Amino acid sequence: RSSDLCWYAALLSATGFNYVLSLIAVVLFYVYYTHPEGCSQNKAFVSVNMLLCLGASILSVLPKIQESQPRSGLLQSSVITVYTMYLTWSAMTNEPDRTCNPSLLSIIGYNTTSIAPGQGQVVQWWDAQGIVGLVLFLLCVLYSSIRTSTNSQVNKLTLTSDEATLIEDGVGRNDGSVEDGDDVHRAVDNEKDGVTYSYSFFHFMLFLASLYIMMTLTNWYSPDSTYETMVSKWPAVWVKISSSWVCIVLYVWTLVAPLVLTNRDFD
Repeated sequence: RSSDLCWYAALLSATGFNYVLSLIAVVLFYVYYTHPEGCSQNKAFVSVNMLLCLGASILSVLPKIQESQPRSGLLQSSVITVYTMYLTWSAMTNEPDRTCNPSLLSIIGYNTTSIAPGQGQVVQWWDAQGIVGLVLFLLCVLYSSIRTSTNSQVNKLTLTSDEATLIEDGVGRNDGSVEDGDDVHRAVDNEKDGVTYSYSFFHFMLFLASLYIMMTLTNWYSPDSTYETMVSKWPAVWVKISSSWVCIVLYVWTLVAPLVLTNRDFD
């Protein structure tokens, strides 16, 4: 049918766009963030992540994976690939060596850097990756805020599955939870004895989100010994590049988990 063809075309277009964008990103990384005589870390980061994304994409269309995960495919892999390339770029923008870390606006011919006094460090006042990271974070928060979630999805998020406090009541109650004489069956959230979510885990998630926003706004910069300038350091690079590897590992695990844990229902 024509509607099915339109969906297939949209699916193919989105998948192709993501992979083309990722390929362009890899080429630009090699052109601007590596040099023949140096920048070996950047070469390793880009090459390893490119191979990992390629392996994850091939894995997603294997017959065994398709049999256990019919919804898996190249569209999901392409999204993971684009996001991994973004994390790779974000990591490389925090390298202390500016010969391997040109600013985005300097690449397009606009100078946005200044030399820190007495140290020769180049400090960038316009952080493209910080702005991109903040925009992505806000979009994720917006999506999670407006998305309609079922109770089971909330339980997965808060690591709880206790439904004992949800009382299925079809008769009138005198505690105000269900109006007297109401014959409609409804689930009542009775929080007198307990709740179906974890307060501590909820606040721990907010704590991590606050730390992420703080580090994104400061672009993971650290003050020098004199507290006069902000400089990039290697720990921020490794945190970001490790997050890209964790992202790929988690995606691969979602593909192979039904094959490994055969006694669990992943629907």
